[in-house]
Amino acid sequence: MGLTMNESPYELAVKELMSRTEDVRPSDVVLFSEPLRSALNFVIRLGRFNLTDFSEKLGLTRYQSKTIADILVERHLFTILPDPLNPAEIFYESRPSASSRPTARKPIDLWSKLD
Repeated sequence: MGLTMNESPYELAVKELMSRTEDVRPSDVVLFSEPLRSALNFVIRLGRFNLTDFSEKLGLTRYQSKTIADILVERHLFTILPDPLNPAEIFYESRPSASSRPTARKPIDLWSKLD
């Protein structure tokens, strides 16, 4: 998906994320356009980050960044972390893998193979 004359980086990022039907895994990040790709690489490496840092990396408004983060929470790449010491800031944690995605193969019953 390329950036068209009428699409902002925000609109393109939302479009790319909403077009996915499966959860987003860290390995999927390379498929996204900039600045989403670079921002996701940064926060995935951090592990724990706040909305302010994510907004700065995206170069978008706080509202736009929260919209993207909310989609990524729904797609199981991020989880929201409560912070009672700073309720005005939203913290996230990136998941090392979207483990909620079902595997393509059925698990092998190892014990039946050994009997």
